[in-house]
Amino acid sequence: MEAILAGPERRERIVAEIMARTGIDEAMIERLVHGFYAKVRADAVLGPIFDVRIKDWDPHLAQMCAFWSSVALMTGRYHGQPMQKHLPLPVDAAHFDRWLALFEATARDLCPPKAADHLIERARRIAESLELGIAGAHGALLRKGERFERPGLHATEGATVQDALPAGMKAYKRTPVFDQESLPAGLRRSHCTKAGVWALIHVLQGSLQYRTFDPASETELTPQKPGVVRPGQLHEVQPLGPVRMFVEFYAAADVGSRPQARQLPSSSCGASEPDAPRTSAPEL
Repeated sequence: MEAILAGPERRERIVAEIMARTGIDEAMIERLVHGFYAKVRADAVLGPIFDVRIKDWDPHLAQMCAFWSSVALMTGRYHGQPMQKHLPLPVDAAHFDRWLALFEATARDLCPPKAADHLIERARRIAESLELGIAGAHGALLRKGERFERPGLHATEGATVQDALPAGMKAYKRTPVFDQESLPAGLRRSHCTKAGVWALIHVLQGSLQYRTFDPASETELTPQKPGVVRPGQLHEVQPLGPVRMFVEFYAAADVGSRPQARQLPSSSCGASEPDAPRTSAPEL
């Protein structure tokens, strides 16, 4: 019978098994962490959140290397409380979607497939857990498939685009995040918002072809270039390869900014926002 291993010996065996199975080691984790946070710091959505809170990046990167060593290899190097640190942050589903998109892109670029799969699967669990925790702290109990939204957080994102909206517009609703597979047929064909409703098309990853009618125009939308939708203006979008996007709706009425679970818009041009199937956002 195999001898029962003591705690440290058992941990060493687990770490060795994961390293052998995935190819992950501490050097790979360090490359991933540094590459990922380089993207985060340059990102228009996540960068400002980190800039306000982190002035000395070297200790933070060292801590994140320890965190991912514990998460990916079960080394036990990290001893912090990530949930408590994230609860006060001004973030919601859109921020977690962006975080995951950048993490997955970095992992695919820097790690072999088995290692990337292992790391991304754990990143998804972390993002889901943190989003649930933050939602609960704000009084939002999410059901399966629902996401945590704080519309007021996004009302000032992308100042140049927001300036294209009439004064007094407030964000009050948004769709789930769609990819090139889950993007509804209703958004791919000509449709329009109801009277008085403006919209911003936000691309988190990849690009979209945005076509309007009367006046006719075609524009490529990217994470750096959202699209403005005028009330009643016929328009459609088409993915230009892999993409992740969502639509945010604005109105002059004061609908408040209470944190809420995701509500999907109803259909019919001229009476409501573009139609979308009643389904949860695609797996991240």
